[in-house]
Amino acid sequence: MKTVIISIGNEITSGHVINSNAVWMAKALEPYGITPDRILALRDDEKTLAVEIRSALKKYELVLITGGLGPTHDDVTKPVLVKVFKTKLIRDKKTLAMVKACFDKLGVDMPAINEGQADVPKGAKILPNKWGTAPGLFFKTDVCLLFALPGVPYEMKNLMTAEVLPQIKKRAKGGAVARVLLRTIGVGESALSEKIDNLGPLGDDLEMAYLPTMGMVDIRLTAKKRATIKRAEKKIMKVIAPYYYGRDDDTPEKVIGDILAEKKLKLASAESCTGGQFSAKITSVPGASGYFLEGVVTYSNSAKTKRLGVKKMTMVRHGAVSSHVAKEMAQGICKTSGADVGISCTGVAGPTGGTEEKPVGLVYIGLCLKGRAQVKEYRFGEDGRARNQARTVRAMIKWLLKELSAI
Repeated sequence: MKTVIISIGNEITSGHVINSNAVWMAKALEPYGITPDRILALRDDEKTLAVEIRSALKKYELVLITGGLGPTHDDVTKPVLVKVFKTKLIRDKKTLAMVKACFDKLGVDMPAINEGQADVPKGAKILPNKWGTAPGLFFKTDVCLLFALPGVPYEMKNLMTAEVLPQIKKRAKGGAVARVLLRTIGVGESALSEKIDNLGPLGDDLEMAYLPTMGMVDIRLTAKKRATIKRAEKKIMKVIAPYYYGRDDDTPEKVIGDILAEKKLKLASAESCTGGQFSAKITSVPGASGYFLEGVVTYSNSAKTKRLGVKKMTMVRHGAVSSHVAKEMAQGICKTSGADVGISCTGVAGPTGGTEEKPVGLVYIGLCLKGRAQVKEYRFGEDGRARNQARTVRAMIKWLLKELSAI
């Protein structure tokens, strides 16, 4: 189905809000063999919206709209749809009752302005919104299906799943597609591409895409037949095995947790320059309490000494940002927490605090695994504090994953 996604809102076009709705919708369509031909972000301008929607109804078989269904003056989607379909707004009693019930559930009085959310274009099918106050709308022409959904992501996702996708499933002609995501860490996109290119053709029906993020590259394989993907995956795994850590929804921190749980090992962390971001990553995985004992932020020198047992003389001789301190931090967190695995970091995140000897971006990571302590040095450069912190966390996770995988 030829498809366009239209996201409406000044907050999107001004860059203050990321257009996450369009991303989610596109992914939701993929199992039905649909890839959007176009994704638009438009301001809350009635004239522009009317032009684009009229054009979309002629060019596409499926039009998905999000945003602009609220009760305020800048919510202009409904008035535009009324003009485009040459109809009028009528009050729907069932919708009004649902809107009132939503406010009653919250225990607050409903503002009079919200009654307008029960005003819907005559001729449109109402898509009941059990998760908010703005109902979705469905219009059908001889050649096109148009769905208008709320801009609130939680409401949009639920309405899309409950009301829109079942309609699309009935009409989709392309059929379901097979897809797999092979996830790698510690190798660049170019190097990975070169290794895979040397394998030769992987399948006529296969679509392959590289999706790089900081320190990681995902390889997305898409085909109409799952057998095509299996054959390609078998070939690709021969060259990506050293960097491969999981597939589809796996994350490095989840795989780390799986290994720790399987091996019955306990982990603890001591962070300085990252301010707890590593432990936040580890504990983002459900069930982390089964293997993660604690994460401490020993930011000051005194905290490193009192909490972790780092020797004062070590800091006097080598400084807080040093391989010696990182090593003692990792050993210290193992000793004080009783963990089997301890990981630490200390560095100069920036933008200030660097010296000629210890510039901004210098980071030391310590890892103590079953009593054996190691340290690695990294020089991330002056790319900003947040980026240096993120790089440090990624390096900690990468190294920890590698060491645990080798057990």
